[in-house]
Amino acid sequence: MSRLEVERLSVSFGGVRAVRDLSFSVAEGEILGLIGPNGAGKTTVFNLVTGFVRPASGAIRLDGRPLVGLKPHAVARHGLARTFQIVKPFPRLSVRENVTLAAFLRHPARRDAEAHADAVLERVGLAHRVTVAAGQLTLLDQKRLEVARALATGPRILLLDEPMGGLTPAEVGLASDLVAGIRDGGVTIVLVEHVMKAIMRISDRVLVMNQGEKIAEGPPSRVVEEPAVLAAYFGKRRVA
Repeated sequence: MSRLEVERLSVSFGGVRAVRDLSFSVAEGEILGLIGPNGAGKTTVFNLVTGFVRPASGAIRLDGRPLVGLKPHAVARHGLARTFQIVKPFPRLSVRENVTLAAFLRHPARRDAEAHADAVLERVGLAHRVTVAAGQLTLLDQKRLEVARALATGPRILLLDEPMGGLTPAEVGLASDLVAGIRDGGVTIVLVEHVMKAIMRISDRVLVMNQGEKIAEGPPSRVVEEPAVLAAYFGKRRVA
């Protein structure tokens, strides 16, 4: 069953078509990898789907419910959350306070929101850092906090925008395991990432964009062999 459906989505900025006639769907329980060179339109797709940018044309449906025209907070309330490439926690607030703010979307009582925040922080491996100011975290833990804030809204679909960017190889492994564990916990995932070995390992299916258009879609092992992908993204080299 398709949880998220995107149909013929397009948007332009200053006369430049950033996304062109893009269609795809995401099945329940799937990890869809969304890849492509810089400027391909990946983050713009996230902005469109989550209500930060309104498309010029096209449809977006979550479990059959239209999303186009909804504000980001309304999209989140319907069960679709996202992270951002550049993490921006409230640096002077504690880890728990950062996540509690997101938890208020579903849990208006402070005690309930804090309890939910603590459960989410346990899930992402930050239970031992709850009282630490967010600005004092390592990059890996700030990435975890970013995921925790999105998870605290109770999403059915989570859009992750480069959660492994800037991490060491060992940290990428930990982040990959976290993403896989979130999916195993019942959250469908769309993942934008430039760490190709990670995205190819954990994605069930990959969609490749270039210049705002879909140029390939399918199982990771097949997609990386397609000439258009090799030319546009990998520089005609295979990914080991």
